[in-house]
Parts: sequence; C-alpha cells; structure tokens
Amino acid sequence: SEGSLEAPERHPIPWQDPDFFDEQKLDNELRRQFDICHGCRRCHNLCDSFPRLFDLIDEAESMELDTVDSKDFKSVVDACTLCDMCFLTKCPYVPPHEFNLDLPHLMLRYRAVEHKKGQTGFVTKQMAKTDRNGKFAGAVAPISNWSSRIGNGLTRPAMEAVTGIDKHAALPKFYGKTLTARAASMGPQRDE
Repeated sequence: SEGSLEAPERHPIPWQDPDFFDEQKLDNELRRQFDICHGCRRCHNLCDSFPRLFDLIDEAESMELDTVDSKDFKSVVDACTLCDMCFLTKCPYVPPHEFNLDLPHLMLRYRAVEHKKGQTGFVTKQMAKTDRNGKFAGAVAPISNWSSRIGNGLTRPAMEAVTGIDKHAALPKFYGKTLTARAASMGPQRDE
C-alpha cells in the first residue's frame, strides 16, 4: 500500500531478544527493508547510504537485490550517519505503516552484530568515548579547535587518514568550561 500520512512511531530496539544478533535474521531484514527502499527511492538525496545501496542494486547482475552479495551491505551501513532524516522526514513506510521500515535502527543492529563479533576497530572504539574525548579536547580547546578547523592543511588530512573523518566535514567546537559551568558562574538572571 502507498505510504502513511501519519507521524512516525519509533519502536524500542529489541536488543535483548536473542534473534537480534542472529546474522541470518539480520540479513533477511536488511534485504526486506532494502528491497522496499529500492522500489521507492525517495531517500536518494539523503546520506550516502542510499546512493550506495541503489548503485549496488543497479550494478547487480539481475538489477535486483537477489544478486547483491550480503558482504557488500557493509558499505551501505558504514555510510549511514544515523541522522534519522530518512525515518523522520522522507520515508512513507515507517511505523505505523505495515511495512515497518526503520533504517536507522537497522543500521544500529548491523553495527551491534559487528561489535559483538569483535569487528569494531580501535579508532571507532576510541571515537565512541565522547565524554573522555570532550574533556581532553576541552582542556586544550584552542589547540583542539585550531587542529579540527576546516582548511587546516596540516592536521585535517592526517585526521582523515587516521579516523576516516572527511577533511571537509565541520566538527564541533570545544570549550574549556562546560555550558553548565559557564551558566553557574553567571548566576541567576532576572528579566525585567
């Protein structure tokens, strides 16, 4: 049936269900959702996951998902930034629609299976430690901001080579004092 006009409903991720980590069931769900995406393509202009998926299918022998090797799905997953734009704004087949598409949750599931199998790389594990990284970068905020600035020809190419973060991608600025600490030092403000 045609897409839903209702607001998206997000279901909890069933990560405690034993089937969640079953690789064959994950592959079946990837193929189910990807096949629906392939038939619609409204999301073609969002993150790079969708052009990668559509190219995989279009370049496959049958030009259908049945001749795409499951190992090639990794490039689609790796391109997902988990921005949620496909789920929240583009896809007409998210819950409550009967097709029940949720690509961001599916990408998280794929990554969880990879992690459980010990396939999460060292750099990815380190970058996921955002509290630690923020404290460190905040302690040397001027240096952090200089080194992460777009156009820094000294540090950004090296950062791209090590972390995989595109040298043209904007990165957050760091501050020596947290927002909470800055607000506390200002004291309460009165509106008059």
